[in-house]
Amino acid sequence: MKHKLFVLSFFSIVSLLVSGLFGQAYAQIATGSAITPTLADLPTLLPTVTPTPSPSITTVFPLLDQLDALSNPISSESSQASQTTQVIPVASISASQTSDTIASGSAQDYCVNVPIIMYHHTEPLEIATQLGHAPLTEDSTYFEEHIKYLSEHNYHFLSLGDLVYAILNHKTVPEKSVVITIDDGYIDNYTYGFMMAKKYHATMNFMIITGMVGDPDYMTWDHLKEMSQSPYVRLYNHTTTHAPLGEISQDDVIKEVTTANEALKTNLGIDNKIVIYPSGNYSDLAIQTIKQLGMIAAVSTDPGTNECLSNIYKLPRVRVGNEPIEDYGY
Repeated sequence: MKHKLFVLSFFSIVSLLVSGLFGQAYAQIATGSAITPTLADLPTLLPTVTPTPSPSITTVFPLLDQLDALSNPISSESSQASQTTQVIPVASISASQTSDTIASGSAQDYCVNVPIIMYHHTEPLEIATQLGHAPLTEDSTYFEEHIKYLSEHNYHFLSLGDLVYAILNHKTVPEKSVVITIDDGYIDNYTYGFMMAKKYHATMNFMIITGMVGDPDYMTWDHLKEMSQSPYVRLYNHTTTHAPLGEISQDDVIKEVTTANEALKTNLGIDNKIVIYPSGNYSDLAIQTIKQLGMIAAVSTDPGTNECLSNIYKLPRVRVGNEPIEDYGY
């Protein structure tokens, strides 16, 4: 009898607790005080990736802090550097000397052989064809194959800033270094490009047309803010409206560059010193103007992999298409 009374008492207590909980929840709903889920509580569509870079497939971030430890500035007599890096041996020169000094012949050039690989859209080619993007699209499958191949073959993914730093300060870079650039700021750069950066722990450089942020088919400032907080992303000035800097007035060049820089600083806290020419379009006037604005480098679409002090304001890039990356010599 005592055992039965104990069981009945136990279930009575449990019933009271459950009733109390449901009563509290009902009261919250009735008064409008119930906690509702937010977007932050919803699962993300992108795969969860640890923020710690994998040493086996990439360099330590940021590389800029590591460059001094890689080696001393090389000279034409440095045989060890030529064996361990892709740097072209040249005479040591002062970091304060500019490309103007090099062009005048008063000092030797300084170069590193690093491919800056250029992409635009990174979506499935079938979708790109429907949207009219096909000519500028790297199919997302090929894009992933490119990044996977480079990762598995021990390429070092540099930021554009790291490369510029190395050139200006005459530093060596790791052997088999590469810079991945993705132009214009399309929404598929977030959906596919950013996902691949996280998946393979690969630094990628996104060139943003600030005046188009938030437009249909482009990323929003929220997308860019999320990306800017990733160790695998660098964002750069691709002007305000994508105007051809080599064909517009000096005042318009100033407006295109400074307005974009102000937008990057205001929205993302980025103090940008590198410009990416829209469609690779530049002129002597454009170069002189961005120098006067305090820019330290600019990127073109001129073909090549020889990144030099003498072309620091028109660094060349490599175009790739929908073929395996090894078809381009990697």
